[in-house]
Amino acid sequence: MRKYSVLIFIIFLISCSNQSRNYSFTKEQVASLHLDSTTILRTESDSAIQVDLNPFLEKEKRFDLGSLIKEIKFVPLETTDESLLDYIMKIVVTDSHIYIMDGLQGGGLAIFDSKGKFIKRISHGSGPGELINLYDIAYDIENEELIAYQHPFLLFFTPSGKFIRQVRLPFGAHNFTTIPGGYLFKTLDRQGNEHLDRFEDYTLLVTDKKFKLKSVGMFNLPTNINYGGYNYLYNNKGNIKVTQTYTDTIYQYLDSTNQLKAKYVINYDDKKLPDHYLKGSYADFRNAINQNNYYYYLGEYLETDAQSIFFLRNNYIKLMTIVYLDKMSGHLIGGTNADYNTKEIPPVGFPNAVWGNYFISPYLPGKNDAQLYNSSLLSDADKDKIRKFKEEDNPILVFFQLKNF
Repeated sequence: MRKYSVLIFIIFLISCSNQSRNYSFTKEQVASLHLDSTTILRTESDSAIQVDLNPFLEKEKRFDLGSLIKEIKFVPLETTDESLLDYIMKIVVTDSHIYIMDGLQGGGLAIFDSKGKFIKRISHGSGPGELINLYDIAYDIENEELIAYQHPFLLFFTPSGKFIRQVRLPFGAHNFTTIPGGYLFKTLDRQGNEHLDRFEDYTLLVTDKKFKLKSVGMFNLPTNINYGGYNYLYNNKGNIKVTQTYTDTIYQYLDSTNQLKAKYVINYDDKKLPDHYLKGSYADFRNAINQNNYYYYLGEYLETDAQSIFFLRNNYIKLMTIVYLDKMSGHLIGGTNADYNTKEIPPVGFPNAVWGNYFISPYLPGKNDAQLYNSSLLSDADKDKIRKFKEEDNPILVFFQLKNF
């Protein structure tokens, strides 16, 4: 068993008050958007699945994760002077590579092969192909390109990290992902996008590969609280989910129909943060979440082929609540404390990435690694990897699948 504090959960909260900026765009850039043909996404909500999280809203809610583990495997990330990682902000996995966006110098990008061997770290700086203010990363399967977003540019690299080109975006955004023939961009608010005219209050932007603005969706909800999570776009092999701060609906983007479909609506009304705190001052909001047993949703979400995970924040109890949903049965498990046999399973209950049907949790090597030497779930090869771990090494990525429950 291991507790996970809100303060140390691997998906870090960031202050977004500095994200709304004014950037100048030329007449040519505005014209390239083709706003006269931009449409508003069709949104369907009738078939949304209601997910009741109220039974899990307890300070010391335990859940049995250990009995649900179906498969587990280790990918140690090679440790060198150049590959040392700061806190991990995002993990992108392909068949051949692992891309880590970490907190180094405000946002770094390290590249490993699929077995964890270090390939390179993208240099920091303001020169061609260097990073200075990294917002997000994604992988374009169609064109086999790694893409880094540092506003206002997208930087394109080969899968192994060789710089190809950079392109200036004609708008501001926060997250992005690739879709067939184009991109999805998610903003936090107007992001200096006044030049989008009647579309400036929409936070989901659908473009082609040349950044022509095809469609917009997810109207920006009025709030005075510029405080949110890191990611709002979740792309697992083309299955794309979209979330939004303080909005309790998880949407699916369907590229084939250019449509937003409400997939899940989470309900935690018993202890939900009252809406009026989002329209007041930041001081009132901070006092409310720190001094009252309120829960709130910042859009943190993960999904494999078989299960989904919902994350709720609660600053008062200083613990994260996580709830797993089995898609086949509709059953839920979750809480604040994942129980398992520490001689069988490392601490993986609160993952921060997915790939196919695997959840991915970074695991820091430590003095208790020897407990796993006789695990019945780990392969002999992974047990050999454990014996070589050192406390100062990079995290090990633990890929695990759950049984249906």
